[in-house]
Amino acid sequence: MDNERSVKTLLWTVSVIWGLNVVMIKFLIGHFPPITLAAVRIGAATLLLTAILLWNREMISGARQIPRRSWIYIVGAGITGIFLHQMTLGIGLQTANASTSSLILGLNPLVTGILAYLLFREPLTWSRLAGVVFGFVGVFTVVMADSLAESSVSIRFGKGEWFVILAMLAYVVSGLFIKKAAEKVPVTVVTGYMHIVGSVLLIAASLFETQSHGAPNWPSDWFVWAVLLFSGWVATALCGIWWNNGIRKIGAGRTAMFLNGMPVSSLVFAVVLLDERLNWIHLAGFGLVILGIWLGTMNKKIVTICVQPPVPPKEGCA
Repeated sequence: MDNERSVKTLLWTVSVIWGLNVVMIKFLIGHFPPITLAAVRIGAATLLLTAILLWNREMISGARQIPRRSWIYIVGAGITGIFLHQMTLGIGLQTANASTSSLILGLNPLVTGILAYLLFREPLTWSRLAGVVFGFVGVFTVVMADSLAESSVSIRFGKGEWFVILAMLAYVVSGLFIKKAAEKVPVTVVTGYMHIVGSVLLIAASLFETQSHGAPNWPSDWFVWAVLLFSGWVATALCGIWWNNGIRKIGAGRTAMFLNGMPVSSLVFAVVLLDERLNWIHLAGFGLVILGIWLGTMNKKIVTICVQPPVPPKEGCA
């Protein structure tokens, strides 16, 4: 139980840092082309992960011990969770409505839970379903709070939103690949090699972007590079290890529930760093998200009462 509690603590930490990462990417997108930014961020994360693997002597020894089928899962996770997710999300967010995109990404726990149940028979209990519902309603409330306050909810759906759906599905599939790979391979090794696969593909895609739009103007401000390195090293590399460890320890469906905390964290950091306003509807959404995550990740205890049969009296007793 203590081990599960520590895993959940790390997953809460990941959801907070990933929420901050959304704000950081919004800042960085003004200094880099979208695909080039993804390639540089993931590349920085890959360098750190490679250094960790080399330091722990897992880079070569770990690769030799990876079963052939596990390589398929690792490559699949790199293609879907790193390359396709980053590509489709970057393309989609260029034209997609931010609120609608957040709601689409909020469907991740539901889709993950259903697929994890169908493919791996992970338990899909009523509390898990209730957690998904409360979590999504909370995300909807947080994202649409300003519209709800003005009684004018507007959800726009176009080409960009379809790309965001593809990004969400790619991330869901990657979680399932990670779960299978982590059954026989250490989480750090899985995370490191899937980032290597994704980095190679993103670098190739960024070269095409450069040919189409010209070479980027690299920023000279040290603060921009500091934000980028924090995004790559902490939000991507370290959080990737913690997240994949959660998938291995408590399952893909329960881990995905913590994604509902991202919009809440993003809004808090936007209020603190970008002077955005917060109202009571946001707070109600926060409460629903926390309730949803608690319901969706709780581990029900089954109490068994053992009743010993009565001892028959001994014969011959006076």
